[in-house]
Amino acid sequence: KIVQEEGLQAHPLEVGNHLLDGLRALQDRYTIIGDVRGAGLFLGVELVLDHDSLEPATAEADFVINRMAERGILVGTDGPMHNVLKIRPPMPFSIKDADHLLATLDTVLATLPDN
Repeated sequence: KIVQEEGLQAHPLEVGNHLLDGLRALQDRYTIIGDVRGAGLFLGVELVLDHDSLEPATAEADFVINRMAERGILVGTDGPMHNVLKIRPPMPFSIKDADHLLATLDTVLATLPDN
């Protein structure tokens, strides 16, 4: 009842959609991003070495999560090959926070070879 009365689902949906849009924009810039998926504040960014074979970019995913952590942003990996960046921010995560995450991810992805 509280969730409905206070509109608690609207905020993560709005911020999550903003984050998804930003991640998809990064997908257009970086060939290592094979897929972006998720809903609300539970998102995944699949890193691949080749879009045809979908060869997982496991080492690159490890690199990205370590560089993100060095910059104060905790992102995990998921998937059987641990090549999917798992983004699960807390409920109070804001548009400003999402923009910071996107800018930091952009910076980190730009340091990967072939980008």
